[in-house]
Amino acid sequence: MEQQKNWTLSVAGTLDDIRAALAQVAPAGVGEGAAFRVTAAVAPEVPALAQHRDLLAAIPTPYGWRDVAPFAPSAAVYFMDGYSNARIRLRGSGEELFLEFWDRNTSIAASAPQVYEPAREESLVYTPVPPPLQAYAKLPEATPDRYRQPTSQHLMQVVSMNMKAKDSGARLLIGLPYAEGYPELFFRKDLFGVTRRDTSAASYGVVHSLTDFTESNGDRTPHTNGYPARSFFAIYHLIETPIGALFNKKATQMELQPGGDGKLALKLPPIPFKYSLINAPIPLHLASDPDGEPVADLVSAMHHDGGAAAVETSDAWPWHRPDLERVAAAQAALRAE
Repeated sequence: MEQQKNWTLSVAGTLDDIRAALAQVAPAGVGEGAAFRVTAAVAPEVPALAQHRDLLAAIPTPYGWRDVAPFAPSAAVYFMDGYSNARIRLRGSGEELFLEFWDRNTSIAASAPQVYEPAREESLVYTPVPPPLQAYAKLPEATPDRYRQPTSQHLMQVVSMNMKAKDSGARLLIGLPYAEGYPELFFRKDLFGVTRRDTSAASYGVVHSLTDFTESNGDRTPHTNGYPARSFFAIYHLIETPIGALFNKKATQMELQPGGDGKLALKLPPIPFKYSLINAPIPLHLASDPDGEPVADLVSAMHHDGGAAAVETSDAWPWHRPDLERVAAAQAALRAE
C-alpha cells in the first residue's frame, strides 16, 4: 500500500508554536474544515492569518491541524495487547499453514526523539530494555529511504512478544521470550551477522515524522517535528509450529498501514494500528537444524493491536523475569565454540 509522502513546509517557530497558532485560528467548537473557511472568509487581508491559512492548506488530506503533535520527549516503554497471523508455505509439498496468535502486554521500547542524519545511521541510541537484551536501538536494516529524511524519529526495540494460538500449541516469540527460550539461536553471531549490522536476533523499529518543519533559523531539532508519522520494524522471530520451531535469518519487514481514516501514526503506540509484511517471502529454518537449508517461507503476515494493555499477565515482562543464568550459560557455550 502506498505510504504518505513527507510534507514539504518551511515555517518559522517550533512545533508547539505552530500548533498553538493554528489552534487560535479555529474558533472553539468549530471543525478544522470550517475553521479554515471562517478564517479565509473573514480575514483575508490579515497577513498573520493568511500565513496560517497557507499552512492549513498545505496539510494534506486526510490529516488536519489537530493531528500535528510533538513526539514524546524522553525514552519510554509502551504496552499493548495484540493479534498476529502468519501464512507459511512448506517447501517441497507447497502445503500452507495459517496460524493466528494473540498476546497481552506486548512491550516496545522507544528512544528519545532525534533528527535523522546519515552520519548517525550506525549509532546506538539508548532504549530502556531489560537484560539479556542490549539497552539500545538502531535504525533497522534495509530501512526504506522514506525513513531517511532529515526530520524527527524515535528508534525502537521490541521488548517482549509472547504470542499464542488459541487452538494449538503454536507460539510466536520476539524479543525476551525468544532470547530466553532459544538463547543458543538468539545470540549466535554467525546466524545473523552476515545479513545485518547486529549479532543477535534483536528486533528494531522506527517511528519517523511525516512533517518537515524548520526553525526560523533554518535548523531542525528533535522537537520541531513529530506526529503524524510512519513506522517500520525489522523483526526476528521464532515460530513454534506443528512441524517444528521455525526462525528467520532475513529480517521480516513490517510496516504500519493507513487506518480506516487513511491516517498513519498519531501517537505511540499508534492504537489502532495494523502492520503488514512488505518483503515476502521470508525463508524459515528449523531451529533444530539452524545451519540447514530453509524448509518453509513466510508468505504473508499481519499484526494489529488488541487495544491498550489493561491487566497484568504472568508470562509477560515485567511480571515474568527471564532466567538470566540460563541465558548466560548459553552465551558462554557459544563463545567457547
